Amino acid sequence: MLTLPDLDRLSHADKDELIRALFAQVRFLTEQVSTLTAQVAQVETLTARVAELEGRLALNSRNSSKPPSSDGLNKPKPKSLRIAGQNPNGGQAGHKGHTLKKVAQSDHTEQHRPPANCAACQRPLGEGMVVETRQVFDIPPLRFEVAEHQVLESRCTCGKVCRGVFPETVSAPVQYGPHIKAVAVHLTHHHMMPIARTGSLTGDLFGLPLSDATVLAAIEEAKDRLQPTVDAIANALKTAPVAHADETGMRVAGKLNWMHFLATKTLTWVGCHPNRGKKAFDSFGVLAEFFGTLIHDGWKSYRELMCKHGLCNIHHVRELTCLHEEMQQAWAKRLILNSAVNLPPA
Repeated sequence: MLTLPDLDRLSHADKDELIRALFAQVRFLTEQVSTLTAQVAQVETLTARVAELEGRLALNSRNSSKPPSSDGLNKPKPKSLRIAGQNPNGGQAGHKGHTLKKVAQSDHTEQHRPPANCAACQRPLGEGMVVETRQVFDIPPLRFEVAEHQVLESRCTCGKVCRGVFPETVSAPVQYGPHIKAVAVHLTHHHMMPIARTGSLTGDLFGLPLSDATVLAAIEEAKDRLQPTVDAIANALKTAPVAHADETGMRVAGKLNWMHFLATKTLTWVGCHPNRGKKAFDSFGVLAEFFGTLIHDGWKSYRELMCKHGLCNIHHVRELTCLHEEMQQAWAKRLILNSAVNLPPA
């Protein structure tokens, strides 16, 4: 244990030497403290960086705005934030169920009669009566039908030949009708089926396979016919008080494109563009003229629009999910459970 020397017995030279030694020790300790402070700051910085990187790795479509397509093979399992046992299994009170119900008038009836003679005494049985009914819902055998259009002509007594005309929609010697073309458009655009599989499916279901070119021609015809309706929807959305916007990536001819949509409770507009942000908005000309309240996910291109803004609550829930699951913030789960947001199942 160090003790303080008797300063009265020290000469001036000894005191000077002691002061120099103490100063050197203080300088050394100061340098050590400075080094330790720098190391502590570096550890704190690295710890924060590790936490940030771990947080990025933990992000998925359940706890962030990342699309489900970015999950790849690490797609997270569905995990509800609801409290276990809070509600019984099955349909909840007030939920309207859906099941098959008998109809008042069936399309056809099949009667199943008893034997002609009684099984006990072998006497002939009289006319039977209906005691029980059961109904089977099914679809009839499907097959295409061919409608032939014939043009007739008659010669008047004056010598003039009068001839009928084909309907405007019957323009070729052989052609496909509007119903099969509508099926092709419905399958490719509503159910997102590939072109080739659509043509193959119409062959399997109706006995009428379609070539890729025929399906594409039906799509192009539908586009032309529906363009006035699409324009009317776009114009109506421009004046909507509240609308919801989003975009998602999709492949077009092997290249990344973006499917944009703008919707209200009654209107939905969809457009495809190679760009995700402002270039697409300017090209469509819908969002650029929208001045109501736009609900979106906070994507920076939306924030630059000259309208009012609101953030999507589902994205809020995902971010709160990340805070709860990855950062163990209990308040985040309480906020989700106490909110008015209808949580999705996953």
